[in-house]
Amino acid sequence: MTQNLYIEELQNVLKHVVSETTSIAEELAIKASQIMTKNTFKIEKGIKLSNTERIALQHEIKTALQHSAYCQGMGFASYSPKTQEEQDYWTLEWWYKKDDQLQQAKLENYQNAQRFLDFRSFEWFQQPAQSKQPYIHGPYVDYICNGAYTITIAHPVIVEYQFIGVIAIDIFVSALEKILMPNLKNIKQTMVITNDNARVITSNHVTIRTGTLLKNMPAASSITRPCPSFQMVFL
Repeated sequence: MTQNLYIEELQNVLKHVVSETTSIAEELAIKASQIMTKNTFKIEKGIKLSNTERIALQHEIKTALQHSAYCQGMGFASYSPKTQEEQDYWTLEWWYKKDDQLQQAKLENYQNAQRFLDFRSFEWFQQPAQSKQPYIHGPYVDYICNGAYTITIAHPVIVEYQFIGVIAIDIFVSALEKILMPNLKNIKQTMVITNDNARVITSNHVTIRTGTLLKNMPAASSITRPCPSFQMVFL
């Protein structure tokens, strides 16, 4: 296989990962909206899931997670502001893969901790909340759930034209590297895969590590964009 074919294969893999994952996020956001449309809650006060909604949403999350080839974690995040009757409430219905099983991260049970780890300030929540558009965030170290370099695909959940939360999907950079490296290591020139902010996702050079910020980007002719939010850069 020639170097051009290795590069083409890398592009195809990246496109496939992003395409599959963003499609799952979009489909799950639509299903979450349909589940919660049946509720009579007042949207301006945010949302707290009823038992019926939670069970239905858990089913959809677990089904999507089981059928995803690339996702390590998946869930729904929402915030309900303080009212006269109740305190602020952070909803985080999160499931992840471990030892070939699906497990639930019961972070929502610890509301005091949520106040200190307010995900409203996190890029994967803040950007969809503001723009009402999908967003890809990372690589970053996820200190809350796994402590690993992670890429999060987020999609807003909209009910009656109002933003009520985010469907978020996590891909471990280590898992992405496993499927990219067979082709990446066969490219003779130094190649780096970055996000839009020039932060390194992975590379074929041992000294260029995940999370590194490229300070001097090369000329545009050395950059290939295989899909939104990812760039392939020759150094």
